Amino acid sequence: MTMGATTPPTIDDRFENMIISPERVLEMLGRRKVGEVSFEQSEQGDARRLLLHVEKVAIENKRLQEKTEASYLESVSHHLHEILLGELTEQLSYTDELVQNVLNLPENIGELLDALSVKACSVSKLEPIAATMPWLYDELIVVVNTPQFRRKDSRGRIIVVETLRTALSFLGIENLRTLIPSLILKRAMPQITDPYPLIKQKLTPYTTGVAITAKRLAALTGLNKNQAYTLAMLSNLGRCVVTRLYFKLFDKIQLHLLQECQKDKEQKRHEALLKVAPSANHLIALQQEFADAVSADILEWMHLMRLPIAEPMRACADKVPAQPKTLSKVLHQARTYTQIRMLHQLKLVEMKEVKPLFMEQRYPAGALEKLKTIDIFTLPLVKNEENH
Repeated sequence: MTMGATTPPTIDDRFENMIISPERVLEMLGRRKVGEVSFEQSEQGDARRLLLHVEKVAIENKRLQEKTEASYLESVSHHLHEILLGELTEQLSYTDELVQNVLNLPENIGELLDALSVKACSVSKLEPIAATMPWLYDELIVVVNTPQFRRKDSRGRIIVVETLRTALSFLGIENLRTLIPSLILKRAMPQITDPYPLIKQKLTPYTTGVAITAKRLAALTGLNKNQAYTLAMLSNLGRCVVTRLYFKLFDKIQLHLLQECQKDKEQKRHEALLKVAPSANHLIALQQEFADAVSADILEWMHLMRLPIAEPMRACADKVPAQPKTLSKVLHQARTYTQIRMLHQLKLVEMKEVKPLFMEQRYPAGALEKLKTIDIFTLPLVKNEENH
């Protein structure tokens, strides 16, 4: 490699940064933001060339001072994140707490997924399990009363659905197999991610995209499409855990350290701590280190009896080379495809970079052409005309 040459960031690195802020990827790629003018082209550049020597010295002194302050700020941030890593690592070992208290999911969530996965699934078998989850009832009622599923009685009046049984019946089992895993993920999704509000907005379409892509690939590979879909949808539960915990712990630790500074009258450190913000780089590193392993822990904790998705998730987390025609291979393929498609939408990847990745994943014959024609970011729910 020649001196000065730089390796472009990997697709994975671009995607992780894009989830937080597309501007970060533009900077990684060395591109200017839209409307940005280079320093040499600006009036500032002309003015700077006319600066007197005294002003130059003043500017240099200010730069050195800012550098020193930035270095101190960095050390304070590093200390905060050291504490955060210790607490986060410990909390990640309590899967039961993560599911019920961090993601707000019930203990019997695995029972619901098992019931959905069997061929003989019926409304009468789903209803008693779903009835224990008020949040799920609320979500299903909202969906079933949308124009897409609305029904009219013999006089042409809109039927307002209010009971769980009617909602399940009107939606139909196939729609529920698509909808319920998505609603589980929606409930787990991080809500407050300031100063990076885009995380939730990007994570939702990504999860949907991976799930729908996996379902299509499974059908082409001869695997169970609903198993592939559910695995792909729930494979981001770990990402939700890590994101939620990171922001929660950051606020808690920052507050604790600020209180310590007040007590010890450390004004300089107190001021620096107030300037420390959640770090995108730390969050990305934590995702890459822990997210898949946490997803595998959660799926194992669910004790799924009829839905064999814990093992392929664990293989993915352990970075075991995925064998062809397996659910873990389909998950890898779906993630790669969805990441590239999202980056391509924002012009953050070029086709010449994509081709080797597609070849490496060995998609089924004709799969990429078929996927091109599909909206992978919208749930494919269809109006169920049974019992109408």
